[in-house]
Amino acid sequence: MTIFIVDDDADHLTALCDLVDVGGHAPTGFLRAQDAVAAARTAPPDAILTDLRMPGMDGMALITAITALGHDIPIIMLTGHGDVTAAVQAIQAGAEDFLEKPYDAQHLLSVLNRTLRAKATRDEVARLQTELARKSETILGESPALVALRNQLSALAPLNVDVILTGETGTGKELSARALHAASPRAHGPYVALNCAALPESLFELEVFGHAAAAFPGAQEKPGKLEAANGGTLVLDEVESMPLPVQAKFLRTLQERQVERLGENHLRPLDLRIVTTSKTDLRQCIADKTFRADLFYRLAGAELRLPPLRGLGPDIALIFAHYATLAARLYGRAAPDITISLRRDLQRHDWPGNIRELKTAAERFALGLGLSLPDDAPKGDTLPDRVAEYEVREITAALARYPQSVERAAQSLGIPRRTLADKMTRYGIKG
Repeated sequence: MTIFIVDDDADHLTALCDLVDVGGHAPTGFLRAQDAVAAARTAPPDAILTDLRMPGMDGMALITAITALGHDIPIIMLTGHGDVTAAVQAIQAGAEDFLEKPYDAQHLLSVLNRTLRAKATRDEVARLQTELARKSETILGESPALVALRNQLSALAPLNVDVILTGETGTGKELSARALHAASPRAHGPYVALNCAALPESLFELEVFGHAAAAFPGAQEKPGKLEAANGGTLVLDEVESMPLPVQAKFLRTLQERQVERLGENHLRPLDLRIVTTSKTDLRQCIADKTFRADLFYRLAGAELRLPPLRGLGPDIALIFAHYATLAARLYGRAAPDITISLRRDLQRHDWPGNIRELKTAAERFALGLGLSLPDDAPKGDTLPDRVAEYEVREITAALARYPQSVERAAQSLGIPRRTLADKMTRYGIKG
């Protein structure tokens, strides 16, 4: 742990550095606060210990300068007698803690260690949240349907074609749209999502196409979602809800790849991919005359259908375990045990909310809130359940002993390799 120590008194600075060094940390001393700021700009420390009253840049100005760097650097303030009010102001300005002089050396080290632990906790939470966001965008599963979906997304991502994603609510349409964007040449461009079902028809054109200043009383110039997604990807969620009058104008925009703001008379060029999602079959919407056939064929450079969760077999438990493990790590809990009986119950449940429902259930399970499934997934502890639990335990142990050879694991269990492979597939065990 690197600690910056700032004090304009050279003797006191040396004493503080020695104390922090004895405490097991790596101190760097500065007589001037501005030098500490310059050093933190290129090599941020784990914490800063500083005096409050110093000539030039004082402790309060140091807090302001360090905060402006954008790093999470906790600051502990040392204050003289009578400066407690100023110290409280420093806390309000962003300091982590303060100590009043004369201070006890052990107490100072205790405060410093507590501050560093709090910083480490914040860093870990931030890391886990980033990991959770990243892994939540991973399409998991080894069933033929999900393998095919991943392959299709990988093949389409680099191509400059618009895509329609169709599937029930919660099947991962947004996840698939983000995967298309992330693996495309437009990955560094904007990703803009528009929920067509959430916009009233009166506001739809304003939101999508934008408007010029004075397009209507009190209007200010505003680009629409099409322009906001320029250079990237525009996702039209629940596109079946797009009002028919807007569909004709949207079709013309797609054909010309140019947009005209309301209240303007000139076109602005567009360079973007459009991914649309629908929970209903757009061909049926065409038959019902609620969606234009020409717009459908313009949007459908490619069309992918996302499988419902209930048909994914062992992948259901795999995805459940993934989200439960992520939630447990995020909240500092032990990874939950996914038993065979639980796997069976998960596969028996119909999951009308698909992956969205499964993710919520997994997070509740990881937090110890239980798993409440209806009667379509009754629980039990039958002899087959206990046999299955035993087989999983023994197979997992054998694979751990021979991680490089499934063949040797099978031999140690006294069963053919094919039988072991079948059991691994049945129980969702990874080799």
